Amino acid sequence: MIKAEIHRRGETLTGLAIDAGIDEAACRLALCRRNTRGEKVIAAFLGVPLEELWPDRHGTPKRKTIAERRAAASLKRQGNSDIGEAA
Repeated sequence: MIKAEIHRRGETLTGLAIDAGIDEAACRLALCRRNTRGEKVIAAFLGVPLEELWPDRHGTPKRKTIAERRAAASLKRQGNSDIGEAA
């Protein structure tokens, strides 16, 4: 959808990168994996916040609750009971 909107507006991913003075592949890479420079250029061109385009990459990280932290710590202390036992 992002690429289609950029093309609809008469631009290419490579063109955006060149105009922004960054590596030609930066915007193309941003569609596949995290590339902050490419993501910022695309977001600015579309006029959409990074968090809206890539919420999984730029959303607010979810903090674990105290209960989740205690459960994880308990599991660490218990260790793996299968280690060192013969079958």
